[in-house]
Amino acid sequence: MAEDKDRLHVLQVTDCHLLPSPDSTLLGVCTADSLRAVLDAACAECTPDAVLATGDLAQAASPATYELFLAIMARYHNGPLLCVPGNHDHGTTFDDALPTEDLALGGWRISGVDTHIDDVVAGAVSEAEMARLESALDNAKAWRLVAGHHCPVPIGCDWLDVHKVGNGDELIDVLNAAGVEAYVFGHIHQEVEAQAGLPLYGTPSTCFQFAPGSPSFAIDDAKPGYRWLRLDPDGSFETEVRRVDHYDLRLDLTDRDNR
Repeated sequence: MAEDKDRLHVLQVTDCHLLPSPDSTLLGVCTADSLRAVLDAACAECTPDAVLATGDLAQAASPATYELFLAIMARYHNGPLLCVPGNHDHGTTFDDALPTEDLALGGWRISGVDTHIDDVVAGAVSEAEMARLESALDNAKAWRLVAGHHCPVPIGCDWLDVHKVGNGDELIDVLNAAGVEAYVFGHIHQEVEAQAGLPLYGTPSTCFQFAPGSPSFAIDDAKPGYRWLRLDPDGSFETEVRRVDHYDLRLDLTDRDNR
């Protein structure tokens, strides 16, 4: 991937599902190893100007897990990093360990939105968080990109659609009223593109994937993935999902104790 210095190259990683031990597995996948494989592949393509980590960074939300995430990330990227929590994360522990502040880069404002509720799988944006986001977007004299964990609309997977942002219509109204260019998210462990007045982009997990269109829990054999967002100074952008095609994905569906 050629680097154009007039553009911002923003890397999104999501749903890493790390455990405190770097050797631990989930569904047979060593999630620390698969995250390293993703960062190896992405950073060989391009040096990111910023990284977005959009939730479920932990499978077991502890300070040690978040320290592991930061230690892995530091081997590849020491620049701007924005993290938002997912349903497997723990809000206070997450906020204490990770950078969650909005980013202002090259004429763009990249804002996070917290769609998680501790110990609940489904998403929602609290009244206070919605007001904070609305204020941040209204005050930003820049092009706007927003990153969250949950999707605000159905994607055609019945078992995942019940987990979408409960007040997703309200979130979409806020994003559209502010003229946000796009919303990127995780949670669904697959690539999705939808429209709701603005483009919505779902990104594969850095470990295992869920089968698209499945009415119930089902694992796909697709490889770990990540998303590039190339942001131009005039507010236009391009985005694509990439996969670590060479990764030896050793799925073991009996290894579900931590799911």
